[in-house]
Amino acid sequence: MKFASNFHEAGGDRNSDCRLPQYMRTRAALQWAGHPENNFSASQKMKKLALAVCLLLTFGRAGADELADAQTLWETKDFIHAFQGFTRLANAGNAAAQLQLGEMYGFGEGTPEDASKAVYWLKQAAEHGNREAPQSLALLQERGARKAEIAYYTTHFDGAAVAYDKFACVRPTIPAVSTKNAEIVSVNAGINAWSECYGRFVRNLNGALPAEKTIPADILKLMSNEEFIRAGLQINAKYSAIAGAAQKIADQIGVESGAWKTATEKFVAENNAKVLAQKTANAANYDQFAREVQDNLQRKSEATRAVSTKSAPIK
Repeated sequence: MKFASNFHEAGGDRNSDCRLPQYMRTRAALQWAGHPENNFSASQKMKKLALAVCLLLTFGRAGADELADAQTLWETKDFIHAFQGFTRLANAGNAAAQLQLGEMYGFGEGTPEDASKAVYWLKQAAEHGNREAPQSLALLQERGARKAEIAYYTTHFDGAAVAYDKFACVRPTIPAVSTKNAEIVSVNAGINAWSECYGRFVRNLNGALPAEKTIPADILKLMSNEEFIRAGLQINAKYSAIAGAAQKIADQIGVESGAWKTATEKFVAENNAKVLAQKTANAANYDQFAREVQDNLQRKSEATRAVSTKSAPIK
């Protein structure tokens, strides 16, 4: 065949390095904006260039262009058209397309998930010398074995690790008003203890965001594009529900503590005013009493002097 002759003339082995770089098939990672897999580095661009040269030598320009087009469609998540392109090339014996087609069947991208067809095309790729086909086959076997774990994040995720109840925050008992110093100190201590506990809950929840941090890497690599999107929606919905329920509790405690503080401060102010008024009244009464005592003493002193004057002998 002409392309095989050209390849050997170039000094290469048809089955040596003509395979898709691993980064080109990192599926779930492509869903997150800003993920490293979305930004090709210089070395990755060189890999892509090397792949293009390899494909050109192996399949000719038309085949290389068609494979590159299919790969571009896959990278932009146009899976239906990518699947069609890889199918044509795979049926023509393109090992790289057979690898990608097998994975698309395995992950249900552009076609219903079909494990048997995935195995078939990956074995075809391996038989045609693709060195990554055994790894992909092992990955899909692991995916099949861990479906329940994938389903947990896509359907059953409950957010137990960040749940408010996990922190066992003791809700403070807040009366309408406190009239004793001991009770004021006790209520304040309860509010502060709850506030510290709630703060730990909030920090833990914030630490779990964004949602992709919640999915373990070994599960993330097994997810299809559709599963990854559903997992993100499930996780975000659960986190929002947890945060919303906890916020309601915090709002209620905030209202109760605010009302208690206002009422207690009012009572303290009024009580202090009464105490001050009583002290003022007591002071005034004391002054009045002191003046009366002084007046009595003065009158007694004057009376004593008068008596002394009358009883003195005449010389």
